[in-house]
Amino acid sequence: MPQIFSKISADNFQILVWKIEEPIAFFETFPASWSTPTIENPIKKLESIAARYCLYQLSPEFESLVLVQNDRNRPYFQNSEWHISLTHSYPYVAAACSPEKRIGIDLEKPGRNIEKIAPRFLCPAELAKWKDASNLLTLAWSAKESIYKAVGKPGLSFQKEMEIIDFNQNPCKAQISTKEEIAIYWEEFLEFSLTVALI
Repeated sequence: MPQIFSKISADNFQILVWKIEEPIAFFETFPASWSTPTIENPIKKLESIAARYCLYQLSPEFESLVLVQNDRNRPYFQNSEWHISLTHSYPYVAAACSPEKRIGIDLEKPGRNIEKIAPRFLCPAELAKWKDASNLLTLAWSAKESIYKAVGKPGLSFQKEMEIIDFNQNPCKAQISTKEEIAIYWEEFLEFSLTVALI
């Protein structure tokens, strides 16, 4: 069972991280009332199903809930107070849930020419701090993806409307243009960076 145990934890949310080594049939154990996107690509379909499996493992309460997707394909529970978020980057997937706070989770693998694209998602102060550390650029990219998922506002600018204060603490602080304070929990693994944003 290739669950990846993370040190990220708090009383008001749960996460589950998984490395996919099983066939798709292994993960198809969540309720039939849960929607799954129609995906042709077999790897993307496996990621989506495996992320839902992770979510299902987080609470027995989810058995009776109906999982649907909004117009941007973001999953949520219908008629429920639970906040949820999914992420995947093959072969890794993760899910997060909170009964009381808006939540976003993201994992990013190193690479992607992160130094080249950093000026597009970091504000000048962030870029000045982290431009020479590709691991922190990847962590910042992941943190901003998590924030975007937690906020749920289409078109929120990574560069102009989000700012991560630093990664000197865990959780660290970030803020967005609405002045909401966000806690960013983070962990670096050899193969990926993992972040959880909590509002």
